[in-house]
Amino acid sequence: MLHEVIKKSRAYYCVECRKCSSICPVTRVYGKFSPASIVERSLVGIDDEVLESNEVWKCLSCGLCHEVCPSGVDFLSFTREVRMLARERGNTGIPTHEGVFESIEHLMAEGEVAPPSLEHGKTDEDADTLYFAGCLPFFDTMFREVGFNGMKIADDVVRLLNHYGITPAVHYGCCGHDALWNGDMKLFEKLRKKNVAMVKERGVKKIIFSCPECYRTFKMDYPEMNAELLHISEFLAEQKMEGEADDREYTYHDPCRLGRHLGIYDAPREVLGRIGVEVREMEHHHELAVCCGTAAWMSCDWKSEEIRKERLDEAEKTADILITACPKCQIHFKCTLSHEKRDLEVKDLVELVAERIL
Repeated sequence: MLHEVIKKSRAYYCVECRKCSSICPVTRVYGKFSPASIVERSLVGIDDEVLESNEVWKCLSCGLCHEVCPSGVDFLSFTREVRMLARERGNTGIPTHEGVFESIEHLMAEGEVAPPSLEHGKTDEDADTLYFAGCLPFFDTMFREVGFNGMKIADDVVRLLNHYGITPAVHYGCCGHDALWNGDMKLFEKLRKKNVAMVKERGVKKIIFSCPECYRTFKMDYPEMNAELLHISEFLAEQKMEGEADDREYTYHDPCRLGRHLGIYDAPREVLGRIGVEVREMEHHHELAVCCGTAAWMSCDWKSEEIRKERLDEAEKTADILITACPKCQIHFKCTLSHEKRDLEVKDLVELVAERIL
């Protein structure tokens, strides 16, 4: 059953060096998990054990293993395909927050999201530039108590676009990222087809994203896309801007999807540099940046918390303010900071840029 998965992911080339396990953040905090051991069990034909265990749901799909694998095994593809087969057997893992986000995905696959009003940004629903704001209104509702303000991110994105002469259309809805990485291909296909139809109906030429997961999904998993796709950091890196330095120290967290999945490391740093921010790098950065601890709202437990604490430790040793370019990373960091007192502030890239130039 796993033969095609093994072939597609190049798992046959695994030489059992275990470099993947040596760098895996989950293995570091939970020694029972190992990317290599899952691959090895698949190679020797123990399909039932692999598909019926909980191990495959512990992977963060952060991509660190792929950075160090000498054989080029695509563990991300392997994990995604195995989860799809596991789900077909009724093994669906343990979603966080009692599955509320999975329910939201199903709701958005069937209906439309009433667009919330922005406080300052100006929009035009007939524009040929679209800001795909994703699930920010729902995240706002769920995580406002930990200090997350998703609609401020949306408002700041639109205000920045306005500042550079663009009055965009705005769309709120799920891209299907979480369904895809949780093996629910039926739900993912519904969301994908719905979004592709929406883009075609609007006739947009450019789509801007503030969420790396949405951007990654549109760019790598929506083959029908004909519009230009840009993360907001890429758009801002093309614009003229300047800001004055202050006496605070800043560091930048590379989101897994924006960094390792899409290879975008320079644009956010270029933008920060132009507004007067000198980025102090943490111990692990760029290709080796550590994950925020959770992906696709799966397995957000004590292991995720330990990984998150390790990352916050690095940030706290390095700077006063941690900047990221992923709303979910911000949510996860702020969740930990809500019950841990640390001398560290977390902000989204667009929030800081808006503060400096608007």
